[in-house]
Parts: sequence; structure tokens; C-alpha cells
Amino acid sequence: MCKTTKSIFTPEKELTVEEKIEKIKEEDRLPEAEDVMDLPDYAQVRDDFRSVSDNSKNNYLKGMNATEKKYSVIVLTQGYKGENITIKNNSKTIYHAMTMSDLKTGIAKSVRVDNTHDIILSDNFTKGTLTISSDHAKMFKFIYVMKNNGNKETPFKVTFSNTLRPAR
Repeated sequence: MCKTTKSIFTPEKELTVEEKIEKIKEEDRLPEAEDVMDLPDYAQVRDDFRSVSDNSKNNYLKGMNATEKKYSVIVLTQGYKGENITIKNNSKTIYHAMTMSDLKTGIAKSVRVDNTHDIILSDNFTKGTLTISSDHAKMFKFIYVMKNNGNKETPFKVTFSNTLRPAR
């Protein structure tokens, strides 16, 4: 008689966000799109654009008091035309003001947020809201949010990145 050995299949355990981040750090790389689960249609992951030097990036983060892992920076970019934008985090309002994009730099405002809680952006003009999951925010230092007033359903386009874009 022929004896066969039984192979036992054990499915891989689902990693928590913190475990995924540690694994990425061990591999000494930046998170990629496939590292992020359940990415919404209006969001993308990119690090393939021009960036400032590491020294400039570190100085920027120091100036924003965002050097700790629990902080990310939301950069409001193009498409803001003076509407009131509100950024809330854990029922605390972080930013509420009329926001206008600078046509030369392409940046409207940068705001430091605590990435351990979901982040909610709302716009009084389109009445649109955007929720950025803390699971996504924890993986990236910079969250770029562009606005398109023509799209009333989802007026925001989000780019998660660990690269700081230079002001034009």
C-alpha cells in the first residue's frame, strides 16, 4: 500500500494595520496600493511624483509638529474656491475656514491630524463629506485632497503618499 502524507492547509492570519505597517518597515519600503485594503474609488496611493529632499521633508514635519507616528498631514490642493471646509477628528473640529487654492503653488492649506481616529472632511458648498479611515491614514504621512465641485456625489479626490510634493 502506498502511504501519503496529509498536508494541512492553514490559511494566513489577517494582519492588523499596525502589523502591516511593521512588516513594511521591516522590508524597508514605502506602502504600496496593494498594501492598502478596501481603498475607496475616490482614493489612490502614489509616491511616483517629484518630491522635496529628506531634509526639507523633516523640517516641514517639524514645523507642523507632525513627526510622531500618530500624526499625518492633510494637504488641501486644487479646486478650493472659497467654500467653508471643515475637518473633524473624533468629534473635535481641527479646521474650519473659507479655503482657497493658491493658483501658483497648487496648495490651499496643510493641516496636521491625529491618524488614530477617522477623519471627516465636509464642504458647505456641495454638501459633500469624505471620511478617511484611520486604517488608511496610519499608513501614510501625507494625504492630498483635491476638490472637484462638478462632482456633487464625491467632490473630493484623495491621494495617500509618503512623499512631500514641492510647492511649485
